[in-house]
Amino acid sequence: MAPSGAVQAMPSPAVVAAAEQRRLTRLLLNVTVEQSLWPVHVVLGADCTVADLPLPGHAGDAAAAFELHFSKYSLESLRSEEKLADLGSRNFFLCSRRPAA
Repeated sequence: MAPSGAVQAMPSPAVVAAAEQRRLTRLLLNVTVEQSLWPVHVVLGADCTVADLPLPGHAGDAAAAFELHFSKYSLESLRSEEKLADLGSRNFFLCSRRPAA
């Protein structure tokens, strides 16, 4: 532990500039699929949305048949337009969409 009067070293401007230029380009996600035994590891671009995760490339209306949740205990599904990088989690649960009652 530094003494109370000690001066802390600040990073050089070159280090700060390099850190600002680095951007997240890929995400490694763990997706547990309904009725599976273990998660699937998926690598997607950082700009991908929730809709891209069930079926990358938007294969027709097939993506509309699935919902993405934070866990299998979460009742609310994630909105399809949300960016995966902004959700604050890398672990998800993919299940088929329940018919409306």
